[in-house]
Amino acid sequence: MAVAAIVGVAQVLQRPGSVDLTEARGPVELMAQAASEAGRDAGATSLLRRVEWLGVAGGWFRYRNPGQLVASLIGCDGARTALSSVSGTGPQEMLAVAAQRICRGDLDVALVVGGEARWSHQRMKRSGVEPRWTTSLGEGDPEKLGGFPEEMIQETLVVGPPAHGYALIDDSLRSSAGETVDEHRDRIAGLWARFSVAASRNPFSWQTKALSAAEIREPSPQNRMIAFPYTKAMVANNTVDMASALLVCNVDVALNAGVPADRMVFPLVVASAHETWKLANRDVLHRCPSLETVGDTAYRHAGVRPEQISHVELYSCFPSIVEISSAALGFSEERDLTLTGGLGFAGAPVGNAVGHSLAAMVGAVRSGGYGLVHANGGVATKHSVGIFSDSPSVPFERVDCQDTAELRARSELPADFAGPVVVEAATVIFDRQGPSHLLCSVIGADAARGWAKTAEPDAIALAMAQGVAGVEAQRHGDATLSL
Repeated sequence: MAVAAIVGVAQVLQRPGSVDLTEARGPVELMAQAASEAGRDAGATSLLRRVEWLGVAGGWFRYRNPGQLVASLIGCDGARTALSSVSGTGPQEMLAVAAQRICRGDLDVALVVGGEARWSHQRMKRSGVEPRWTTSLGEGDPEKLGGFPEEMIQETLVVGPPAHGYALIDDSLRSSAGETVDEHRDRIAGLWARFSVAASRNPFSWQTKALSAAEIREPSPQNRMIAFPYTKAMVANNTVDMASALLVCNVDVALNAGVPADRMVFPLVVASAHETWKLANRDVLHRCPSLETVGDTAYRHAGVRPEQISHVELYSCFPSIVEISSAALGFSEERDLTLTGGLGFAGAPVGNAVGHSLAAMVGAVRSGGYGLVHANGGVATKHSVGIFSDSPSVPFERVDCQDTAELRARSELPADFAGPVVVEAATVIFDRQGPSHLLCSVIGADAARGWAKTAEPDAIALAMAQGVAGVEAQRHGDATLSL
């Protein structure tokens, strides 16, 4: 069996003010630049012309086959292409596909890229500037990877964007730990301050200034509240011009092309599974049993324990996923949990945060030690754990853990349910004018979960002052709530 290694990586930023909007590079150009730099990082640019499979992380762009467009710019026009769904797990899952196919002998050289130019594109639209970058949709149809079922997408119409769901999970964490609202806000602000410091040290971070816990915790004109307790500094920043690339090769092919052995980093395992697709069906709102299974499987295959992992990169779109994943994977919240600084500070294209995580991880593992990357998609829904080493200590394995994950799905309240409930968790949703409404996860007498809202000012104030988890309430047929 062949051995697969990541031999070259790159990250590219187009910082605000670095170029005139009329000269800004678009997603395809940024991805092609990252690919070219990954070839140089490997010390073997000739490998780019030998790429046989090119996977692209899904994004907000409208390309039909972005991989074909990137391939034409870097000289591997005959490469087969793939496009992942817009999911945080996409880049690591594409890396797993590439490594698996290389190990089976199905291909020798693969490339995984992702990128956006959303910051520039938004400003172009406001200014009436037409982009000069590639706008062709691309030819042919790529292999499609990943995706989410319609039932999960429909739930977002009720709960709202991801920040709302993750904030509910954080309140569930708070109440289960017996923390006061202020204690919890202090703790997650402190956690995020450490991520901010990591981002300030990352040369590929969108934000370069470290913020204090107080600056992160407290709302201000530059840091408005989004979904209590989350301020803007606590939520993912996808409005960036960034790209990354991973060049993955058969080791023998790489050595023959002149890649130095010390440039190679070996994926040992990528394990994956998902929770219940709908948040309403989670057994415990703040627990991810599939992630626990994925982590255990990855550790077992790699033959390592959490304390043997030298380099950690946890997916960090919102604080609650880091709180969950650190516990599930056996890491203290006090240790270093990120190389990049996370999505709030380092920033990343919407579907390619883990592309940047993997590029950073390769750089760290080249110096020695095991590395772990956690990828997450949906609302703590899809999980992927990869373990990496500077030596191929075990054969690579791509593992689907779904059959062994014990999800214990909870039933859901009917949409028109009316009757007594207990508030499980709550978040106050803000717009630019201030607090809009209180969104609650509620549990009925039969233990079924549902959602309810109220715009009552006293309820909003109570939730932000001392929390309403555990409060008995009345849910009405229109999904409004009376506390």
